Amino acid sequence: MSTQNRTRTAPAGATAVPGRHRNPLSTAVRNVGIALDTAARVIFLGRDGVRY
Repeated sequence: MSTQNRTRTAPAGATAVPGRHRNPLSTAVRNVGIALDTAARVIFLGRDGVRY
């Protein structure tokens, strides 16, 4: 077994914090909410209205 020190190039918030695991149901509900929000923005604002 060899150990190597690797430097990370990912931004600080790009990976999950060790020890934090979200409930799978919470993850599914969150993803559905994001999809519904995006769909509502497209329907009510049109494609050009989807911006921040």
